Amino acid sequence: MSRSRSVVFFLSYFLYFFTFWMVLAYLPLVFKAYDFSDRQIGFAIGLNSLSSILLVLPLGVFSDYFSPKRTLTLGAICFSGFFLLLVVVKDFYSVCAAVILGGVGAAAIRVILMSLYLKLIDIKGRGKKVAFLHLGGYLGFGSGPLCGGYIYETFGATLMIKLAFVFSVMIILSTLFLKDAPPVVFSFKDYKKDIKEPDALFLMALVFVLGTHFGVEQSSMSLLMKETIGLDKKEIGLVFFALGAWMAILVPFAGILMDKGQRVFFLLLVGLLISSCFQFMTPFAGTLYGLLAIRMIHTMGDTLAILESDVLTARFFPAARLGGNSGLIFCVRSSAIFVFAAFSGWLNQAWGYKTPFFINGIMVFGFSLIALLYVAKGFGVNTAGWVARKPVGKR
Repeated sequence: MSRSRSVVFFLSYFLYFFTFWMVLAYLPLVFKAYDFSDRQIGFAIGLNSLSSILLVLPLGVFSDYFSPKRTLTLGAICFSGFFLLLVVVKDFYSVCAAVILGGVGAAAIRVILMSLYLKLIDIKGRGKKVAFLHLGGYLGFGSGPLCGGYIYETFGATLMIKLAFVFSVMIILSTLFLKDAPPVVFSFKDYKKDIKEPDALFLMALVFVLGTHFGVEQSSMSLLMKETIGLDKKEIGLVFFALGAWMAILVPFAGILMDKGQRVFFLLLVGLLISSCFQFMTPFAGTLYGLLAIRMIHTMGDTLAILESDVLTARFFPAARLGGNSGLIFCVRSSAIFVFAAFSGWLNQAWGYKTPFFINGIMVFGFSLIALLYVAKGFGVNTAGWVARKPVGKR
């Protein structure tokens, strides 16, 4: 793929994460201002992921069979419609309807943009190439909440959402300049065969666990920062910006590390272990700088886990059917986000905003440690490092 086309993918991914997190980082606070209960907030945030489960898999399969580029444009239109609806609706059920539309659009962009990129890039140096796309995402993840926090604090939530709508229209336009991939002959048997592979099943289990901590963060992180630690909206935006910039610095090195090694699942599991430890530590932060220190170490684990999950998706599934299979992986993650966002809303109302972080940190750590021991049984250690003797699924 040419450099100019890679840049278009980079900009599209940046705009998506910038717009998504510009609003999502503050949605719990917006909903709190609408007098939603903590349970309603958790449900509404989780509904964003639940709606993804319903349509992202069919959209992914459709993109393989018909046209990834056109399906991506359709998803971007749904994503833009979400922000347009948020400008005009404020009651709980109307907001839930808007969130469903937004979840479908966001999932379509996230899944199809990545799967189309993976279809077009060469296998050689794939870790670095996927890291390049993630770099755009992390820059968007950091700068979106920073801009959103400043606008929200200074001018109010309505202008923040209107500007997000403008940026979402830019995403629609950017999809028109992407290169399309040729369609494939549709077959349910092929997809079924893909997901029955042991590697694929194990990856789905790990992605589900990874998704649980996203559910906690999306429903509780901004509330913890505002209500418990006492940060204002600009400071919340600064936290997201610092973390996004930090992950953008880390991800190229993570990509190089993955290209050099043959440590299948190892870096993902190490990332989950690091992330879970500092998920548990997050509620102990009492100041802006204390929170930043804890979350920066936490996101070191996130960077490894997220990047390798995408790299392994490209490794374990055939390129021609990456749309549908990436949709399945995203459905697994979205299921976990919904369950734990809704669960966190209930915990927040019953025991406060710290509790979900404690529970999720312990749960993810325990699972990841057991999984790492399981993987280690198939690996031997020698002077060259971890060398596979009995891979989970041989390729």
